[in-house]
Amino acid sequence: MKKLLSLLLAGALFFSLAACQTSQPAQDQSSVASDPFLSAYSSAPPADSPVASGNADSSAAAPESAADSAPSQDVSSEEAPKTVRITFPEGYTFTRMAEKLEENGVCTVEGLMDVVNSYDFSKYPLVAAIPEDENRCFRLEGYLFPDTYDFYTDSDPEDVLGKMIRNTENRITDAYRARAKELGYTMDEILTIASLIQGEAGNPQEIGKISSIVHNRLKAGMKLELDASINYVEKWIKPFIGGDINRYNSYYNTYKCAALPSGPICNPGIAWIKAALYPEDTDYLYFVNDANGNYYYASTHEEHLENCEKAGVPIQ
Repeated sequence: MKKLLSLLLAGALFFSLAACQTSQPAQDQSSVASDPFLSAYSSAPPADSPVASGNADSSAAAPESAADSAPSQDVSSEEAPKTVRITFPEGYTFTRMAEKLEENGVCTVEGLMDVVNSYDFSKYPLVAAIPEDENRCFRLEGYLFPDTYDFYTDSDPEDVLGKMIRNTENRITDAYRARAKELGYTMDEILTIASLIQGEAGNPQEIGKISSIVHNRLKAGMKLELDASINYVEKWIKPFIGGDINRYNSYYNTYKCAALPSGPICNPGIAWIKAALYPEDTDYLYFVNDANGNYYYASTHEEHLENCEKAGVPIQ
């Protein structure tokens, strides 16, 4: 009997304790999540845990913190490259273009000078056809089409020059190439003639006649004797080179070289290139212009001397 009572009392005590545990309210997990303090506290790993020490397995998902849920800012990303728009007028020389590019933060004159003769631009057919000539100062002179361009600042010089050469390639049509061949000239010689016309005739209405004089003098075996070639040497070559600064004189000064200079003296516009390809039909060999921009043409030296007097130009 005593043993039976003991068993009954133990059973009653067991059920009483179980009832106490089941009647205690469970913690409201939603309230923890809604409380910022509790939420942060409950998700924080122990200080010595792998997550806290930064040694967590990459396959394990770390708890999301308030900082993680905020939009991230990539502080390491670089700013987008800045672009600048530059217009090069017709007749600009390579060195004049280089100065303008440096002024606008595209690249430096020194950087352009380093690559203009040394970088391999032979993938462009026009450049590949340029004859090898140690007396040519700037290989790409005449091949940098004067136009409006958009450039990135801090660009590689070869990229800048390549962009301008591509423009020239697009401007020189197959018809132009065929016409040059018909005249008995290479495109390099045509670009050189165009640059001389550009340097001598700022008035587009006169370029056909000036072109005829260049062509007529070349056919006659006469020196061209164009002042623009002297200006090119003195202003756009000598200040930019070291060593013997006079070493290009006899190769570009058309009062000294027998025919065409060693290369173009500027980068001519399309109208001047067309004029070089399609000169007017004249027998002129001389011209002179006065201070008012009037042009006087002559077929003989005697007529030329008379025109110089009319134009008020000293006779040389």
